[in-house]
Order: sequence, then C-alpha cells, then structure tokens
Amino acid sequence: MSGTAVKTQAEIKLVTSEGVYLVIEDVGYFASFDDFPYLAALPSGQIFNVQYCGHGHIRWEDADIDLHAKILSHPKAFPIRMQTIKAVASEMGRRGGSVKSSRKALSSAANGLRGGRPRKIQMAVLT
Repeated sequence: MSGTAVKTQAEIKLVTSEGVYLVIEDVGYFASFDDFPYLAALPSGQIFNVQYCGHGHIRWEDADIDLHAKILSHPKAFPIRMQTIKAVASEMGRRGGSVKSSRKALSSAANGLRGGRPRKIQMAVLT
C-alpha cells in the first residue's frame, strides 16, 4: 500500500504578542490570546511543552490545559471555554441574574412587600 503517512503530533511553531501558532496533524491554527487568555499566562517553558493525545486533542500537562482542533478553528462557536475563576463566577452570576421565572418573580414580589432588600447599616467610627 503506497501513500504518505499522516503525522499524528502537535507542535508550537511561533509565539507572538497576539497569540500562538501551532500545528496539529499537519494543519496550522492560530490561538489568539483574546480567545485563549490562559495560554498567554503560560511561561515559555510550558507553552512549548504541548502533547498530542489523538483525534485533534492536545494537552499542556504542566498547566492542566486541554484543547481540541475544533475549538481552535472556530473559537466563537465555543463560548464557554476555560477562564479564570473570577471570570467564570462573574459569567455565572450574570446568567443567573438574568433568568426570568415565575418562582423568581413571586419571590421578588414577596420581598418587595416586606420592604425590599435590607438597608446596609453604616457604623460610625468613634475616635
């Protein structure tokens, strides 16, 4: 059987101030730091230490980061991606706060009948 063998590896080719250019299975991808901010935080010794796990899946073992070629080729199609704890908590709070349900409406109305959200008490500092 003749033909060329497909490389089954991943390699970082270039790191710029805007992102990382990497090759997975002979296909090049640019991972922008805007789309993948956790890659920007990797030290240079770790960013080049990428492992190919098969079927388009790559991993940075030292940083515990996993990515797939599908996410790299269409990052906007995967809006939930690994972020800092603070960013995730903020996003979850935003999404939870925007939920509209009959239960939430009833709870809000009942709270309003009791005077609404309790006022913060300002304490005087004695010197």
